[in-house]
Amino acid sequence: MRRSNWTPSIVPSGDDQTVYLVMDDLGKFGRMWPETDAETADLETVILDMLEGQYKNPVRVIGFQHG
Repeated sequence: MRRSNWTPSIVPSGDDQTVYLVMDDLGKFGRMWPETDAETADLETVILDMLEGQYKNPVRVIGFQHG
C-alpha cells in the first residue's frame, strides 16, 4: 500500500491566521471543547467571550497558527 507524507491542515486556509479553541470545565459533566465558528475564533473574540461569561469555567486556551 502506498503511503503519503501529506497531512491535512486543521486550520482554515487563507492568509496568516491563528485560530483559538477554549477547553471548558462543566463540573460533573466533564470538560469539553465547545463548537467554535472558524470566522470568530480569533484571540480578541475568545477574550471577549470569556469576559461575557460564554464559558462556564475555561481551563485552557490553545492556538493553531497557519501561515
